[in-house]
Amino acid sequence: MKFSYKIIIAVVLLLVVGAFLYVNGWFSGSKDTHPPCDQLPNIAKANEALDENKDLAKKLKELDEGITVEVGTPCSDDQNRGLIIVTYDSKEERNSIDDLLRSSNGFGVPVYLVKR
Repeated sequence: MKFSYKIIIAVVLLLVVGAFLYVNGWFSGSKDTHPPCDQLPNIAKANEALDENKDLAKKLKELDEGITVEVGTPCSDDQNRGLIIVTYDSKEERNSIDDLLRSSNGFGVPVYLVKR
């Protein structure tokens, strides 16, 4: 097989693998989304959920000093819809947050993880 064919095949394979990785979220800044705005609870329910689950919020914050837990309004067109927003800095923090949320009962409202 000619050397030029090998180069072409290698480039095509790299493009295919790169496209696969991109589509599956390896290169997209965030893999976390929240439900559509019309499916989010009202802000009062989100605040109530955070108040009722202070221990979980405290455990999340204790994972690392850069982690914050608060009620947020991610929908610019409906400020009455809310959820719990957990912000973090690193992949390790995100993994720790995910592990803790999976092992708990959660907040009872959607949680949106946001990398700073």
